[in-house]
Amino acid sequence: MEVPKERRSKLSTVVVVVVIITMLVTGSFLGYWAGYTSNSARVNSLKDQLSAVQSEIESLQTQTKPVVQNQNEMLEKIDALQTQLLTIRNQIDSLQASNESSQSIDQINAGMISLQNQLTSLQQQINEIRNAANVTYENVTVVFGETVLPQLFEQVRDSVVVIQALVRTNAFGGRATVQGSGFASNFTGQMTIITCNHVVSNAISINVTFSNGNKYNANLKGANPNTDVAVLTTNASQSEYKPLFIINSSALRVGDSVIVIGTPYGLEGSMSTGIVSATNRTISVDQTTMTNMIQTTAPLNPGNSGGPLMNYQGEVIGMADAIIQESQGIGLAVPSNTILQDILEIMS
Repeated sequence: MEVPKERRSKLSTVVVVVVIITMLVTGSFLGYWAGYTSNSARVNSLKDQLSAVQSEIESLQTQTKPVVQNQNEMLEKIDALQTQLLTIRNQIDSLQASNESSQSIDQINAGMISLQNQLTSLQQQINEIRNAANVTYENVTVVFGETVLPQLFEQVRDSVVVIQALVRTNAFGGRATVQGSGFASNFTGQMTIITCNHVVSNAISINVTFSNGNKYNANLKGANPNTDVAVLTTNASQSEYKPLFIINSSALRVGDSVIVIGTPYGLEGSMSTGIVSATNRTISVDQTTMTNMIQTTAPLNPGNSGGPLMNYQGEVIGMADAIIQESQGIGLAVPSNTILQDILEIMS
């Protein structure tokens, strides 16, 4: 029996529609499956990379008391592992940016935190060994297996910057220039300047001057007034930044040697030395209570605020923050643990 023309036309239309729908559904499914397969492969690759880092860390952990000669080699390995973790961190961020949200990513993030903590613990163990090897003769400090102070200064001086902020002083248009210090830091590939909030609070404009004299406008990325930590960004090229490594401050002990670099009274590139004279200090400034502060004998003066407090390996353990009025040799610094937490919250 012959199908009427009109019905044949309708059947053809239906067939075409069905074919198109089938192609669309198939294409979408194949696209989804390809994306899923690609992301799954990336997740598995990240897991493999974390496993490799874990193996390296376990190897280092067997050397809990390395001889002095091997400490530099171990720190180089730790730095390399830190770089690997940074690369993995960037890959995780890329996955999350592609809307990949899964339990696998959460597990990788948890693994990252665990490995970072293990690396920090290793660094603390090595630093404790180094501190035990420090000897002072007539105010000249010799650090076995490490640089002496002049070399240390040359190593870190380009990481410290001068900060000038034009700030409002009252509601009637009053203005003043506040000068402080800061230091370069690398947060997962993003270059930043760390300083004290009280240096840039209420700023109309902020300038950052690097050690080579190059000056840039800076933006306040974020700040925590309760801890007096602020994070700045500039449009300077990455080559301008010489980021310092910020370590965990939990292992600090009274008597540990420290240095401070900053711009006291506008005197750029000034270094002072001292020791940790107390930890876990609590102070009140402008109705704000700050806890876990580091007390140091390293001289601090106006303009030092925001400068790094470092150990003799050039690692940041705190940030110069305040002095006790009319005191002699009592300076206070924000501990690096607080700085790290604030950077993470501000940059995330």
